[in-house]
Amino acid sequence: MAHYSWASDELLAECSTLTTVEDVENHLGDPRLYNFNAFHSRHDSHISVRHATPEESVCVDDRYNDGKPFFFLYQTVFKRTGLRLPFSGFERELLTEINVAPAQLHPNSWAFIRAFEILNGYLGLLPSVDIFLHFFEVKKQGKSLWVSFSGVVERIILTLFQNSYKGWKGKFFRVCCTKRDPTALDGFPLYWVEEARLIKPKSLDELPSSDREVCVALASMGIVFNTAELTAREFDADALSQYFGRRICTYNCLFYLCPLLRFLLLLYVLFICSKLLCVTMCI
Repeated sequence: MAHYSWASDELLAECSTLTTVEDVENHLGDPRLYNFNAFHSRHDSHISVRHATPEESVCVDDRYNDGKPFFFLYQTVFKRTGLRLPFSGFERELLTEINVAPAQLHPNSWAFIRAFEILNGYLGLLPSVDIFLHFFEVKKQGKSLWVSFSGVVERIILTLFQNSYKGWKGKFFRVCCTKRDPTALDGFPLYWVEEARLIKPKSLDELPSSDREVCVALASMGIVFNTAELTAREFDADALSQYFGRRICTYNCLFYLCPLLRFLLLLYVLFICSKLLCVTMCI
Protein backbone atom coordinates (compact mmCIF):
# COMPACT_ATOMS: atom_id res chain seq x y z
CA MET A 1 0.00 0.00 0.00
CA ALA A 2 2.87 2.34 -0.76
CA HIS A 3 0.54 4.55 -2.82
CA TYR A 4 -1.43 5.40 0.34
CA SER A 5 1.24 6.62 2.73
CA TRP A 6 -1.26 9.21 4.02
CA ALA A 7 -3.69 6.50 5.22
CA SER A 8 -3.67 5.31 8.82
CA ASP A 9 -3.11 1.66 9.69
CA GLU A 10 -6.76 1.46 10.78
CA LEU A 11 -7.95 2.70 7.40
CA LEU A 12 -5.66 0.34 5.50
CA ALA A 13 -7.00 -2.54 7.59
CA GLU A 14 -10.65 -1.71 6.68
CA CYS A 15 -11.32 -4.49 4.14
CA SER A 16 -14.54 -6.13 3.03
CA THR A 17 -15.78 -9.60 3.93
CA LEU A 18 -18.13 -9.53 0.90
CA THR A 19 -15.66 -11.12 -1.48
CA THR A 20 -17.65 -13.69 -3.48
CA VAL A 21 -20.30 -13.72 -6.20
CA GLU A 22 -22.58 -15.45 -3.69
CA ASP A 23 -22.34 -12.44 -1.37
CA VAL A 24 -23.75 -10.20 -4.11
CA GLU A 25 -26.47 -12.72 -5.03
CA ASN A 26 -27.49 -13.15 -1.40
CA HIS A 27 -27.85 -9.39 -1.07
CA LEU A 28 -30.05 -9.16 -4.16
CA GLY A 29 -32.39 -11.95 -3.09
CA ASP A 30 -34.98 -13.45 -5.42
CA PRO A 31 -34.76 -11.57 -8.76
CA ARG A 32 -38.46 -12.25 -9.43
CA LEU A 33 -39.49 -10.15 -6.43
CA TYR A 34 -39.10 -6.45 -5.71
CA ASN A 35 -36.48 -6.43 -3.02
CA PHE A 36 -35.94 -3.49 -0.66
CA ASN A 37 -32.28 -4.45 -0.51
CA ALA A 38 -31.73 -4.24 -4.29
CA PHE A 39 -29.09 -1.93 -5.77
CA HIS A 40 -30.80 -0.20 -8.67
CA SER A 41 -33.44 2.51 -8.86
CA ARG A 42 -33.84 1.47 -12.50
CA HIS A 43 -33.91 -2.20 -13.44
CA ASP A 44 -31.32 -1.90 -16.18
CA SER A 45 -27.63 -2.42 -16.74
CA HIS A 46 -26.32 1.10 -16.08
CA ILE A 47 -24.53 0.02 -12.92
CA SER A 48 -22.57 -3.11 -12.09
CA VAL A 49 -22.22 -4.06 -8.41
CA ARG A 50 -19.53 -6.60 -7.67
CA HIS A 51 -17.88 -8.20 -4.69
CA ALA A 52 -14.72 -6.70 -3.25
CA THR A 53 -11.31 -8.32 -3.43
CA PRO A 54 -9.90 -9.93 -0.27
CA GLU A 55 -7.44 -7.75 1.65
CA GLU A 56 -8.29 -4.72 -0.49
CA SER A 57 -8.56 -1.59 1.63
CA VAL A 58 -11.57 0.71 1.39
CA CYS A 59 -9.24 3.59 0.50
CA VAL A 60 -7.68 2.09 -2.67
CA ASP A 61 -8.32 3.69 -6.06
CA ASP A 62 -8.36 2.60 -9.71
CA ARG A 63 -4.66 1.78 -9.64
CA TYR A 64 -5.89 -1.45 -8.05
CA ASN A 65 -8.50 -1.97 -10.77
CA ASP A 66 -6.42 -1.68 -13.95
CA GLY A 67 -7.30 2.00 -14.25
CA LYS A 68 -11.04 1.31 -14.54
CA PRO A 69 -13.19 3.66 -12.43
CA PHE A 70 -15.19 2.32 -9.49
CA PHE A 71 -16.19 3.22 -5.96
CA PHE A 72 -16.92 1.29 -2.80
CA LEU A 73 -20.16 1.54 -0.84
CA TYR A 74 -21.16 -0.16 2.39
CA GLN A 75 -23.88 -2.79 2.19
CA THR A 76 -25.78 -1.24 5.08
CA VAL A 77 -26.48 1.91 3.04
CA PHE A 78 -28.53 -0.21 0.61
CA LYS A 79 -30.12 -2.44 3.25
CA ARG A 80 -30.97 0.15 5.90
CA THR A 81 -31.46 3.53 4.18
CA GLY A 82 -32.91 2.40 0.83
CA LEU A 83 -30.27 4.16 -1.28
CA ARG A 84 -30.45 3.23 -4.96
CA LEU A 85 -27.99 3.57 -7.81
CA PRO A 86 -27.14 5.48 -9.87
CA PHE A 87 -26.85 8.48 -7.55
CA SER A 88 -29.26 11.35 -7.94
CA GLY A 89 -28.02 14.78 -9.02
CA PHE A 90 -28.43 16.01 -5.46
CA GLU A 91 -26.36 13.14 -4.06
CA ARG A 92 -23.57 13.71 -6.58
CA GLU A 93 -23.48 17.44 -5.95
CA LEU A 94 -23.42 16.98 -2.17
CA LEU A 95 -20.55 14.46 -2.29
CA THR A 96 -18.63 16.90 -4.49
CA GLU A 97 -19.36 19.89 -2.24
CA ILE A 98 -18.00 18.15 0.86
CA ASN A 99 -15.29 16.34 -1.16
CA VAL A 100 -15.81 12.78 0.09
CA ALA A 101 -16.15 9.39 -1.58
CA PRO A 102 -19.38 7.42 -1.04
CA ALA A 103 -17.72 4.95 1.35
CA GLN A 104 -16.18 7.81 3.32
CA LEU A 105 -19.58 9.04 4.52
CA HIS A 106 -20.99 7.46 7.69
CA PRO A 107 -24.19 5.42 7.18
CA ASN A 108 -26.11 7.69 9.59
CA SER A 109 -25.30 10.56 7.26
CA TRP A 110 -26.52 8.64 4.21
CA ALA A 111 -29.78 8.21 6.13
CA PHE A 112 -29.99 12.00 6.59
CA ILE A 113 -29.52 12.43 2.83
CA ARG A 114 -32.23 9.90 1.99
CA ALA A 115 -34.71 11.32 4.51
CA PHE A 116 -34.06 14.86 3.24
CA GLU A 117 -34.77 13.74 -0.33
CA ILE A 118 -37.96 11.94 0.75
CA LEU A 119 -39.12 15.00 2.71
CA ASN A 120 -38.49 17.30 -0.25
CA GLY A 121 -40.22 14.90 -2.61
CA TYR A 122 -43.32 14.83 -0.45
CA LEU A 123 -43.38 18.64 -0.25
CA GLY A 124 -42.91 18.93 -4.03
CA LEU A 125 -39.46 20.52 -3.74
CA LEU A 126 -36.17 19.77 -5.47
CA PRO A 127 -33.53 18.93 -2.82
CA SER A 128 -30.89 21.64 -2.64
CA VAL A 129 -27.33 21.23 -1.38
CA ASP A 130 -27.36 24.77 0.04
CA ILE A 131 -30.57 24.11 1.96
CA PHE A 132 -29.22 20.80 3.26
CA LEU A 133 -26.02 22.51 4.44
CA HIS A 134 -28.09 25.13 6.23
CA PHE A 135 -29.57 22.45 8.47
CA PHE A 136 -26.45 20.25 8.68
CA GLU A 137 -22.73 20.77 9.13
CA VAL A 138 -19.91 18.42 8.12
CA LYS A 139 -17.80 16.93 10.92
CA LYS A 140 -15.38 14.17 11.83
CA GLN A 141 -16.17 12.71 15.24
CA GLY A 142 -12.96 12.33 17.24
CA LYS A 143 -10.62 9.84 15.56
CA SER A 144 -13.36 8.35 13.38
CA LEU A 145 -12.31 7.43 9.85
CA TRP A 146 -15.67 8.49 8.45
CA VAL A 147 -17.15 11.92 7.80
CA SER A 148 -20.55 12.73 9.29
CA PHE A 149 -23.35 15.24 9.01
CA SER A 150 -24.54 16.75 12.27
CA GLY A 151 -27.81 18.61 12.69
CA VAL A 152 -27.39 22.26 13.62
CA VAL A 153 -28.71 23.16 17.07
CA GLU A 154 -32.02 25.04 16.84
CA ARG A 155 -32.36 23.99 13.19
CA ILE A 156 -33.01 20.27 13.68
CA ILE A 157 -35.48 18.92 11.10
CA LEU A 158 -34.47 15.21 11.10
CA THR A 159 -33.71 12.81 13.93
CA LEU A 160 -30.56 10.69 14.05
CA PHE A 161 -31.16 7.44 12.17
CA GLN A 162 -29.50 5.24 14.78
CA ASN A 163 -27.79 6.28 18.02
CA SER A 164 -25.34 3.39 17.99
CA TYR A 165 -24.74 2.11 14.48
CA LYS A 166 -23.07 -1.31 14.68
CA GLY A 167 -22.19 -4.26 12.49
CA TRP A 168 -21.65 -2.41 9.20
CA LYS A 169 -17.90 -2.04 9.03
CA GLY A 170 -15.96 -4.43 6.82
CA LYS A 171 -18.94 -5.03 4.52
CA PHE A 172 -18.78 -3.07 1.29
CA PHE A 173 -19.30 -3.70 -2.42
CA ARG A 174 -17.47 -2.44 -5.49
CA VAL A 175 -19.62 -0.33 -7.84
CA CYS A 176 -18.65 0.10 -11.52
CA CYS A 177 -20.25 1.64 -14.57
CA THR A 178 -21.10 -0.37 -17.68
CA LYS A 179 -20.71 0.16 -21.41
CA ARG A 180 -24.38 1.13 -21.54
CA ASP A 181 -23.77 4.18 -19.34
CA PRO A 182 -20.07 5.13 -19.07
CA THR A 183 -21.04 8.39 -17.33
CA ALA A 184 -22.75 6.70 -14.36
CA LEU A 185 -19.77 7.42 -12.11
CA ASP A 186 -19.23 11.01 -13.23
CA GLY A 187 -19.73 14.08 -11.09
CA PHE A 188 -18.52 13.10 -7.60
CA PRO A 189 -15.35 11.82 -5.83
CA LEU A 190 -14.94 8.08 -6.29
CA TYR A 191 -12.03 7.38 -3.98
CA TRP A 192 -11.26 8.08 -0.36
CA VAL A 193 -9.72 11.53 0.01
CA GLU A 194 -7.06 12.55 2.48
CA GLU A 195 -8.80 15.80 3.42
CA ALA A 196 -12.59 16.05 3.43
CA ARG A 197 -14.13 19.52 3.34
CA LEU A 198 -15.51 20.08 6.85
CA ILE A 199 -18.16 22.69 6.13
CA LYS A 200 -19.79 24.89 8.73
CA PRO A 201 -23.56 25.38 8.36
CA LYS A 202 -24.61 28.02 5.87
CA SER A 203 -26.41 31.05 7.26
CA LEU A 204 -29.59 32.37 5.68
CA ASP A 205 -27.65 35.39 4.40
CA GLU A 206 -25.42 33.07 2.33
CA LEU A 207 -28.36 31.51 0.49
CA PRO A 208 -30.19 32.71 -2.61
CA SER A 209 -33.63 34.12 -1.84
CA SER A 210 -35.49 31.05 -3.12
CA ASP A 211 -33.49 28.69 -0.86
CA ARG A 212 -33.81 31.13 2.04
CA GLU A 213 -37.60 31.03 1.76
CA VAL A 214 -37.61 27.22 1.82
CA CYS A 215 -35.35 27.15 4.89
CA VAL A 216 -37.59 29.59 6.73
CA ALA A 217 -40.69 27.59 5.77
CA LEU A 218 -39.18 24.28 6.93
CA ALA A 219 -38.00 25.80 10.19
CA SER A 220 -41.33 27.52 10.84
CA MET A 221 -43.12 24.16 10.68
CA GLY A 222 -41.50 23.29 14.00
CA ILE A 223 -41.50 19.58 13.12
CA VAL A 224 -38.59 17.20 13.64
CA PHE A 225 -39.21 14.35 11.23
CA ASN A 226 -38.15 10.80 12.09
CA THR A 227 -35.38 9.76 9.71
CA ALA A 228 -35.83 6.02 10.27
CA GLU A 229 -39.58 6.21 9.66
CA LEU A 230 -39.18 8.22 6.47
CA THR A 231 -36.63 5.84 4.95
CA ALA A 232 -38.65 2.78 5.99
CA ARG A 233 -41.82 4.15 4.35
CA GLU A 234 -40.28 5.47 1.12
CA PHE A 235 -41.56 2.62 -1.04
CA ASP A 236 -45.04 2.55 0.57
CA ALA A 237 -46.90 5.65 -0.63
CA ASP A 238 -49.90 5.11 1.68
CA ALA A 239 -47.76 4.64 4.79
CA LEU A 240 -45.67 7.68 3.90
CA SER A 241 -48.76 9.86 3.39
CA GLN A 242 -50.18 8.67 6.71
CA TYR A 243 -46.92 9.50 8.48
CA PHE A 244 -46.77 13.03 7.07
CA GLY A 245 -50.47 13.48 7.74
CA ARG A 246 -50.05 12.61 11.41
CA ARG A 247 -47.01 14.80 11.87
CA ILE A 248 -48.52 17.85 10.17
CA CYS A 249 -51.87 17.34 11.88
CA THR A 250 -50.14 17.17 15.27
CA TYR A 251 -48.23 20.35 14.46
CA ASN A 252 -51.41 22.16 13.41
CA CYS A 253 -53.18 21.08 16.58
CA LEU A 254 -50.31 22.33 18.73
CA PHE A 255 -50.14 25.56 16.72
CA TYR A 256 -53.75 26.36 17.50
CA LEU A 257 -53.83 24.88 20.99
CA CYS A 258 -50.73 26.63 22.36
CA PRO A 259 -52.35 30.10 22.53
CA LEU A 260 -55.42 28.56 24.18
CA LEU A 261 -53.27 26.66 26.68
CA ARG A 262 -51.33 29.81 27.49
CA PHE A 263 -54.62 31.68 28.04
CA LEU A 264 -55.96 28.95 30.33
CA LEU A 265 -52.70 28.89 32.27
CA LEU A 266 -52.92 32.66 32.71
CA LEU A 267 -56.48 32.33 34.05
CA TYR A 268 -55.31 29.62 36.47
CA VAL A 269 -52.44 31.82 37.73
CA LEU A 270 -54.83 34.74 38.21
CA PHE A 271 -57.23 32.46 40.09
CA ILE A 272 -54.48 31.27 42.44
CA CYS A 273 -53.32 34.85 43.00
CA SER A 274 -56.83 35.99 43.83
CA LYS A 275 -57.23 33.18 46.36
CA LEU A 276 -53.94 34.09 47.99
CA LEU A 277 -55.02 37.74 48.11
CA CYS A 278 -58.29 36.80 49.81
CA VAL A 279 -56.48 34.73 52.42
CA THR A 280 -54.07 37.60 53.11
CA MET A 281 -56.91 40.08 53.54
CA CYS A 282 -58.72 37.76 55.94
CA ILE A 283 -55.63 37.49 58.07
